[in-house]
Amino acid sequence: MPSLDVPPDGGWGWMVVLSTFLVHVIALGAVKSLGVFYAEFREVFNESAGNTSFISSVFVATILMCSPIASALSNLTSCRAVAMAGSVISAVGLGASFIAQNIVHLIITTGLITGFGMSLMYSPSLAMIGKYFHKRHATANGIAVSGTGVSMFVLSPLFQFLIDEFRWNGALLIFAGMTLNGCVFGALLRPLHLKDAGKDKETEDEKAADSSKTCKAIVPFCQKVLEMFDVTLLKSRPFLVYSLSLFLLMLGNSIIYVHLVAHAQALGVEKTQAAFLPSVMGIVEAVVRPLNGWLSDRVPVRKLYYYMAGCVGLGICNIAVPHSHTYAALVACMVFYGISSGTFYPLIAVLVRKYSGVSRISGGLGWAFVFQGAAFLLGQPIAGWLYDATGNYDMSFYAAATFIFVSVVILLLLVPRKGRRWALESGVPAPDVPRDECDGVVGLQARQLPAHTVDVTTEGQNNPVFQREM
Repeated sequence: MPSLDVPPDGGWGWMVVLSTFLVHVIALGAVKSLGVFYAEFREVFNESAGNTSFISSVFVATILMCSPIASALSNLTSCRAVAMAGSVISAVGLGASFIAQNIVHLIITTGLITGFGMSLMYSPSLAMIGKYFHKRHATANGIAVSGTGVSMFVLSPLFQFLIDEFRWNGALLIFAGMTLNGCVFGALLRPLHLKDAGKDKETEDEKAADSSKTCKAIVPFCQKVLEMFDVTLLKSRPFLVYSLSLFLLMLGNSIIYVHLVAHAQALGVEKTQAAFLPSVMGIVEAVVRPLNGWLSDRVPVRKLYYYMAGCVGLGICNIAVPHSHTYAALVACMVFYGISSGTFYPLIAVLVRKYSGVSRISGGLGWAFVFQGAAFLLGQPIAGWLYDATGNYDMSFYAAATFIFVSVVILLLLVPRKGRRWALESGVPAPDVPRDECDGVVGLQARQLPAHTVDVTTEGQNNPVFQREM
């Protein structure tokens, strides 16, 4: 295992980026393309919109909420071994879905088993990028998460084609074979040890031990559990604030991926054209995500503000969808939706790293994904129940926009407070100056001036030489 003082910001790290990109194509692409199966499941099993939504919501929630387990297993073994095991488990779950006779069967096989397997692929791959990159973290992460956009462009029409040719269960069986490629993707996750991160980890383990004395007296293995799952991160106020905001953001963002295709079909759009709408979003995201990751490392704007701008755009797009009554208008909404989504998505892992630290990024991502998973578990059924109550999807999209705007308001708690009077100065910043270490742009440092430095002096003008020259 290579041992380095600092992240290499390149080298084999680019192969890790490729691996994570391909994991996003398979795992996260399935999440966002599952809306094609949603309409088919409703028709085949004759279930309500709310009950049918539980298949995709449990699937996504399991992927995200099992991330702490994936992080703990990665700490015990390696990210490589965990990702490869997840690929096999995902294929088993999808294969077992072939003989499903009801919605409950699909919730267990596709939702729980396949979701757990893809969780073992997803979280460790993102954590490895945080270990290989520091200054270029947003750029690398933007390239990796753009795999979701590529998969939406490819998988949505592919799933519709497979359903038309082999029915829904045949399509799931073929997708099971595709997920086995995750064994190859996981093999690219070469382990890396950072010396400084190890020192930080020792300090954090000591803090965790101090905070768990009561638990140790009751349960002998409590300390080990706390260390494995990094529970002490939940005591961090900035991390909790960001995670709560992320929960509300994903609560709103989760609705469109399941109900977009059904909403378009309800407007009279043909099935194949409706299935192409997520692909339009995917094409835009595939281009915008790496571009925004690269820009956020270079423009003189805090990554938090960059992230918030994307969230606001996403909320506006959700309001616009119910007012789009033609296919062309829906396509335009998907273009702007992809731009907004591609603005904040590359920065999720970057901000988690900022508020948890590089040595705890596995645990930070795990807990952040728990909040996301809870949002996906609730968001899609809520939208389905709103449809059952109103007979259309308009209220679902309005509710999504509300959740997203509230998430932006919560993020205002993380905006650094400004001082009173500041002067430019080179050198090391004063300790009371707000500093965003995760931002790739290094700005001019500042410190607060004492009152006596403001007084103007003319003592030098009394020099005789100066007076003769005048």
